[in-house]
Amino acid sequence: MSTRARPGVLSRFLGWVSGLPAGGWWFYPLLYGLVFVLPHVALWATGQLPVGSIHPLLAVGAFYAPYVMAAIAWINRSSGRAVDAFWPATGWPDEDRELWRRRLVDTPDRWDVPAVALGLAVAIIGLASASPAAIGDVDRAAILAALLPSAVLGYVIAPLAIIHSAYQLRTVARIHREATMVDPFDRVSLYAFSSLTARTGVAYVVIGYYGVTANGAFQEGNIVALLVLVAVFAIGLACFVFPLWGIHDRLVKEKEALIRDVELRLSRLSEEIYRRIDAGQFDATKVVSDALGAVSELRKRIDDVPTWPWRPRVLSGFISALLLPVAIYLITRAVANQLGA
Repeated sequence: MSTRARPGVLSRFLGWVSGLPAGGWWFYPLLYGLVFVLPHVALWATGQLPVGSIHPLLAVGAFYAPYVMAAIAWINRSSGRAVDAFWPATGWPDEDRELWRRRLVDTPDRWDVPAVALGLAVAIIGLASASPAAIGDVDRAAILAALLPSAVLGYVIAPLAIIHSAYQLRTVARIHREATMVDPFDRVSLYAFSSLTARTGVAYVVIGYYGVTANGAFQEGNIVALLVLVAVFAIGLACFVFPLWGIHDRLVKEKEALIRDVELRLSRLSEEIYRRIDAGQFDATKVVSDALGAVSELRKRIDDVPTWPWRPRVLSGFISALLLPVAIYLITRAVANQLGA
């Protein structure tokens, strides 16, 4: 196995947080508190806001970076369990397991500079495009200056997280592709990474719905923010489906091969039982008849082998997470329109 590249800044930072007491989970709400409180303190101190009042844009914008980092940390920690569950299907020596566990959480650092540069550019353009409705009655320059740290943090973390997820899920696809002992009947292994991809997809979908609901004022008329929102939904769906597409194709081929084998045996057994009947060897047909029944049962078992590597409840849960908020939103809008008519 080739030498791994140096982990990127997000991987190193999340690794540092996970080494804090209690696994570092307390860090993310603390970060939200800091990003939420400090800009308000600055606006209170300069008289831009009455002391104790909350600006919605600052409160909502503080959510993104802590949430994304916590979501990636949660997904990273579940990736190790997924590797352990799939490992029997790899056919690889057990001493390689830890290397693959690290591959799933350590994104190479070659993407850090372009990702940070992109995040900074999008943050500046997005803030400059904020609508007057989102700014409110506060001085525009003051509120944008107060919002800048959380916006930069959020927009910089976003491309780093997307690259991390892309690399992580590409590694999942590689594990599926290079595994040498995939057994279509071993559902524990086949379903091992479905929860990981579903969690990744849902994490991005949550960001999208949060932007539509809690941060709707900022999205209104803001082309940059709307484009980012569309991209987030597309990324969420892609994260769930694409990493498992390769193992799906492999399972389809494996299942077709199994069906061909069992059909050949069924054909041979059918020919043999006809031959014995035609020869008047009725007592000798029982053994062949029993074998025919056993192979027919095996054929039914093969028919039940799934070719999509996720449990039905994982698929239904992801679809619900993706579509249910849309349905609720459309229903509430329809009701509001009716009441306003």
